[in-house]
Amino acid sequence: MISFRSISIPILLTIALFLFNLQAAAQPSPDRLADQIAQKNSERIALIDNIVITVSPENGGFFPETVTAYEKVRRDGRDILTAEEADMDLGMLSGAFDDQMPRLVRAAHTITSERFNGRAVYKVEVDDTDALNDLGSEEADFGYDDEVVVTNAIVWIDQNELYPVKIEMAQLSEEGFEISVTLTMEDYRDYSGLAIPHRITMNVDGIDEQFTDEDLASAREYLRELREQLDAMPQAQREMIEDQLRPQMEMFEAMLDGEGLGMGEMVFVVTDVQVNR
Repeated sequence: MISFRSISIPILLTIALFLFNLQAAAQPSPDRLADQIAQKNSERIALIDNIVITVSPENGGFFPETVTAYEKVRRDGRDILTAEEADMDLGMLSGAFDDQMPRLVRAAHTITSERFNGRAVYKVEVDDTDALNDLGSEEADFGYDDEVVVTNAIVWIDQNELYPVKIEMAQLSEEGFEISVTLTMEDYRDYSGLAIPHRITMNVDGIDEQFTDEDLASAREYLRELREQLDAMPQAQREMIEDQLRPQMEMFEAMLDGEGLGMGEMVFVVTDVQVNR
């Protein structure tokens, strides 16, 4: 049996350094991982020319159901899917189908391995503000409000499948308010080779603190006028509009009653997918 006392300190340091380098070597570089993701995405859409995805809030809420059509295009020598038309594209899926995820990974300053929900993932950390906010440029398929600056991001990417399972982004508003957005993607299903998450949980923190007393007073006045307009409509028309606006109005009323904006956690589910329609 070998005792550590019989091993010199230089040898121990050499072994420790070797193990450290071995662990570091197991992590791909940002460029290599970005290329792997881009290649995997291109392979996944080899049989897809277009795809239409319907996303609905699980239990109602502020956001309506959205229907987004994606078309295959070639950009920088690779095939990607870009959003061609949408009722209101939330950006939750677009960035996973086009070249935005590889661009984000390429700007990473740290990539490590860990476990997430029982699977091996790469934890990709990005603090390059210029690169993060460049994702919102005109040619990008999803972006951010000009009044909001993305300060850092963390993406957890499945090591085997190379698709994102969780995204965290910290944002700073023009007024100096901090906003944290977290997306968790689960229940991936295959459509002609393309993996699509069917359950997306979004957590938004920091929105409530941005509203002043004047903002709330204006909102109450807007809600009062809206109710007056609804009361003046024929019953059938009023009921139709109320059915469409009920989730948004209930959330609005809860906010004005001091219960918060109601955006702590929202769950979206994919309810329909049509390939090459």
